[in-house]
Amino acid sequence: MRRLSLRWMLLLPVLATIIVGFLAFAFAVDISERAHRISELDAELARAELAAITPPSPGAGGEPSDGSVPGDGPAPGAGPAPSAAPPATGESAVAQELLPIQFTVRSDGTLAENQGAAIPFSVETIASFVTIDSPTTVSIDDYRVLVSPSATDIVQVTALSLDGYNAAIASLRTTLVAGGLTIALLEVAMAWFLARQLARPLAVVAGGVTRIADGALDTALTPVGGSREVSELATDIDRMVNRLRDALAEREQSAVDATRARNDMRRLLADVAHEIRTPLTALKGYSDLYSKEMLTAPGALDRAMSRVGDESIRLNVLVNSMLQLARDGATTAPEHVAVDLATVTQNVFDDLRVVFPERDFATDLHALRTAPVMGNAAQLHQALLNLVANACRHTPSSTPIEIVSSSTSREIIMSVVDHGPGIPDDEREKIFQPFYRSDPSRVRSSNDGAGLGLAVTLEIAIQHGGTVALHTTAGGGATFELRLPLAEEPSAYI
Repeated sequence: MRRLSLRWMLLLPVLATIIVGFLAFAFAVDISERAHRISELDAELARAELAAITPPSPGAGGEPSDGSVPGDGPAPGAGPAPSAAPPATGESAVAQELLPIQFTVRSDGTLAENQGAAIPFSVETIASFVTIDSPTTVSIDDYRVLVSPSATDIVQVTALSLDGYNAAIASLRTTLVAGGLTIALLEVAMAWFLARQLARPLAVVAGGVTRIADGALDTALTPVGGSREVSELATDIDRMVNRLRDALAEREQSAVDATRARNDMRRLLADVAHEIRTPLTALKGYSDLYSKEMLTAPGALDRAMSRVGDESIRLNVLVNSMLQLARDGATTAPEHVAVDLATVTQNVFDDLRVVFPERDFATDLHALRTAPVMGNAAQLHQALLNLVANACRHTPSSTPIEIVSSSTSREIIMSVVDHGPGIPDDEREKIFQPFYRSDPSRVRSSNDGAGLGLAVTLEIAIQHGGTVALHTTAGGGATFELRLPLAEEPSAYI
């Protein structure tokens, strides 16, 4: 059901109150005025009755001197009957209306004597007067009539016209209606103006609240004018909306922080799993070589045991870092020292030959002999291992993979070159993103990883002040370049 507006809710009760109040006032004034004028007429009738000349003319039985009754012709020798008086016109008619009508009636209902103006009553009405046994004032046929019975069976009747009374009451009622309408219109106009002044600021506030409910929380409630209560209401709503906006912002920020924390944890777990998988794969590979009695070459077993020891150390470092992260919420930054990249690269190849025994690897490490870098040997081992393993997984097993070293006056460049299908242009900007996986049709190994290898390599390069870049190999394939700054001063290799 459609509700009334505030303007009409204010206006209708005021209008109803004005109408009911004025109608009650008008009725009271009308009743009071009619009673007052009737009492004046009754007093005038009493005075007229006292001033009347009532003694009857000599005759038998007190009959009138002319011996006539209403409705009969005039008696012989007498003048015309009262009812046959010529009608008055103009000013004489007005004077005639103001004069009292006075006559007497016998006990048999016949007219005894006319003492005033012409009698306007019918014979039946005149006859009815004798039935009244006490002085009575009644209104009959627009006349106010005083009937006074006497002990001589003669009834004195005095009447005054009600035309003046009716005209005065009609004029009063016209004045009351005109005044009431005027007052009502003025009151309605004033009530409408006041209701509009009260409702307009509330309408502005209601419109603002509606926009806020629709989601526009930046809506400001600034009503123009209005009472103190409306201003306080708008201020309180503004405060409430500001608190709601702050609460929603905090909630959104909490959701963002939770998402970031969840993503960080996911990435951390993926990084740790990726870091752990590499040494575990190497350990399994050396274990398989030993179990298959393939470490028969001179020094091969010692070399394998040395690599097993190195990978065990890496695993221990990773586990300790995870424990420290769980305990303190942060890990200790790895120590950077002068690193022999030639040794690191050779260890990478030894590990990869265990995992990919069918692969043909070629190296050119001459530039590394006198070009030490500052960094962490385990991280650099991980970076190079990720680049070469990525090439192994995305190229046919018959495709050779090369690691070529070169240097400038400021940096060392490690290039991992393959001659596989290469990387499409639309993926070149994505392959360094965490968890991004290339087209499955390009993956040659069933163990395609979690999409973290290149992202981890880029992070390690940045931590060492270097970069990783992708180029197209001449003749087809992909070349990844790992650039690392040279150590400022040569020192012992780690």
